[in-house]
Amino acid sequence: MFPGWFWRRRTAERRAQALLRRLLSATEQAQLRKEGFLEVRSQAVSGRTYRIPRRGSPVAVLEPDGKVKYLCLQPETPVARGELVVIHKLLLEGAERDYWLKANRVGRPMGRGFGRRLLG
Repeated sequence: MFPGWFWRRRTAERRAQALLRRLLSATEQAQLRKEGFLEVRSQAVSGRTYRIPRRGSPVAVLEPDGKVKYLCLQPETPVARGELVVIHKLLLEGAERDYWLKANRVGRPMGRGFGRRLLG
């Protein structure tokens, strides 16, 4: 028998996937599935693009001059991965300045091969 936390986590992941299907366009869903990240164009800086990984963090910032930065922003309470993707997307589209004020800048991507996948 599985412990209670397993079922709660599984239910949360299913709800998060349903949320992604409701809030992302078909093109965005395909990109997230195929590429492993979701691209969001900056509304504040022309030519800046954010790449939100499927796991939610860190977010790669592709600057117009070719430089890459990584930002990490986590909610106070744990959320499912799909919800974290939605959180980043909505914050970057609706409150980009506040996102930058609250996010931690990290020196490099975390995990093996992660940066190469984000940079395509």
